[in-house]
Amino acid sequence: MAKDLPYFKFFCSEWNDGDVTLENHETQGLFINICSYYWSNECNLHLDKLLKRFRGCDEIISDLIAALLIKVNQDRVISINFLDEQRDERLERSKIRSKGGKASAEKRRLAKIEQDANIVPTEKQHVLNSSSTQVQVLRREEKREEEIRRDVETPPQINTNLTEEVFIKRWCDARTYYDKVPTHIKRLTAFEQVDFRELVKDYTLKDFEHAMKGLFQQKTFPKTRLRPTHFLKREHFETYLTCFTTKEKLFEDKKYKKQIDRI
Repeated sequence: MAKDLPYFKFFCSEWNDGDVTLENHETQGLFINICSYYWSNECNLHLDKLLKRFRGCDEIISDLIAALLIKVNQDRVISINFLDEQRDERLERSKIRSKGGKASAEKRRLAKIEQDANIVPTEKQHVLNSSSTQVQVLRREEKREEEIRRDVETPPQINTNLTEEVFIKRWCDARTYYDKVPTHIKRLTAFEQVDFRELVKDYTLKDFEHAMKGLFQQKTFPKTRLRPTHFLKREHFETYLTCFTTKEKLFEDKKYKKQIDRI
């Protein structure tokens, strides 16, 4: 797409009225550069690659994600709505042109068959009916593909009661209570936000509180509690949630202790 169409539409009025103009000039400048990079990658870009390309801009990218100007799915692939719409519009036009070309070619083919073989009207009608049947099959397949695409693109239901702000408040309270060390985390990093959103799909606020208690039972591993990065990884979260229920002390497992020490 980037080779066939090396530019995307930029509407000044939509830009000036958009949420991006609420950000500072540095953030706006980075966003338009990200849009260019995203388009040149054919609207298929992983978050890790984006962070490497714009190294040192993690905090600004995190702001853009928090403002929903950049979205990240469960596979950590980003999307930018207005560019995705332009991509889909272009693909749809290409599909229509392709269908038109096929219809014209089929019409010419039938005309040549009639001319060369001098077929009778009933035979001609049979060919036309066959062609019509093929078109109907294609339309049914396209309709089915559209239904599948809508199902895939339907966003999962998110637990709206558990926000990032609520989680950070619980985390800070737990640090102060269990470790007797206050913390002043204001927001999650871009990586932490992605992991947090994935957990919120499956777990409640009570589950988060229980998992935190399971973590803070592990007094041997203070490194895991400096930030919630380790805690928000699904495999770790589920382990600590189990620890809360079983009252298990993971530091008794030497293999697990070696894994923690590498953090």
